[in-house]
Amino acid sequence: MNLLVLDEEFPYPPNSGKRTRSFNLYRRLAQRFRILYIGYGEDQSSAAQALKDTGIEPTAVAAQVPAKRGLRFYLRLLKNLASPLPYIVTSHHSPIYQATVWKSVAEFQPKLVLCEWSPYAMYVRNLQSVKKLLVAHNVEADIWKRYYENEPNSLRRWYIREQWRKVERFEKVILGWVDGVTTVSKSDCARLAQEGLRSRAKVIPNGVDLDYFHPRPPPDSGQHIVFTGSMDWRPNQDAAHYFVREILPLLRRKVPDLQCTFVGRDPPLDVRRLAEAPGMNITGTVDDVRPYIERAAVYVVPLRIGGGSRLKILEALAMGRPVVSTTVGAEGLDVVPDHHIVLADDPRSFADSVLQLLQNRARSLQLAAEGRRLVEEHYGWDALADQLGSFICELAGTATSATSLAEAAHMRLAERQN
Repeated sequence: MNLLVLDEEFPYPPNSGKRTRSFNLYRRLAQRFRILYIGYGEDQSSAAQALKDTGIEPTAVAAQVPAKRGLRFYLRLLKNLASPLPYIVTSHHSPIYQATVWKSVAEFQPKLVLCEWSPYAMYVRNLQSVKKLLVAHNVEADIWKRYYENEPNSLRRWYIREQWRKVERFEKVILGWVDGVTTVSKSDCARLAQEGLRSRAKVIPNGVDLDYFHPRPPPDSGQHIVFTGSMDWRPNQDAAHYFVREILPLLRRKVPDLQCTFVGRDPPLDVRRLAEAPGMNITGTVDDVRPYIERAAVYVVPLRIGGGSRLKILEALAMGRPVVSTTVGAEGLDVVPDHHIVLADDPRSFADSVLQLLQNRARSLQLAAEGRRLVEEHYGWDALADQLGSFICELAGTATSATSLAEAAHMRLAERQN
């Protein structure tokens, strides 16, 4: 079966939650389907080559999504006030991308088109000859609502409120353009049902590579805490500011030599400046997050804004690290508080929870063991890709839904040997 995927970029390197999920699922699905992947980028890029190496056919759109900086960015934000569409849609839409989609549908003749982010549903609203699947990594309206709730600046708060309303309207409309939706959590699926979802839906949780993120012995130093997450994503930026401003001082008051490392790509200047705080380290882009997670006596997720579910927690649990998170940070994951992770939603309780784990090695080891057991049982990518592949077949109306990815890979290997 031919699948056409519409995305903002090629999901490589897998250094953000969305990229990690997309790359791990599609490289497994490529064992079973023929996949054409459209994204903004370049044909000769390392990202395009990485897809080719997994059996996916990349099609690059030369136009670029506008940068979120400079005078032109603010002028575009101002111009968007006159549009009924939210900025996340208008900034990602281009005639050249639309033309590429139409050409690909005509020539590639996909059985199903997958939109890897809700703004890309704009490209399929007039497609009648093919099934359409929306991949909802988040409920975007919920994220904008939380932006609004946590923004102290009154002018920004007003603008964010307008965007929140536009995003909410847009999400409700696009649910009528598609034949199916996948979400990463039961709660997100319920939220979309509230917004008017009537088509078929399937929960495909986020996952983790259990071989790549394998358990490591506890670090020698018990005075290091770590967070990982893309620093070009606003919820992670807010988490960094919140942690340094309200949680870190409480921690260092009790543990003066405590070291904290926030790892993630492309931190803006205001986030890089957080490294001026005593004991705070901001790494920027790294090739491999595992050495940093390995150093963590406690892994922290101080998120106040977000949607979907956090791959970062799964990665930390897979490596056998005790986790302290906000409730928002742990949303969408089937974790039991105080059994798999610790939840804390205000600065004082968050700091106290971290300190208790730093001081209680046996408790930390117990949480780490239960966390690893959880991801082994429920969050491996192979099983999740099988679930997604079966849902695709069901939605497209094919008779191959019983064929697992493992069986497909075995058949391909036999074909090559013959």
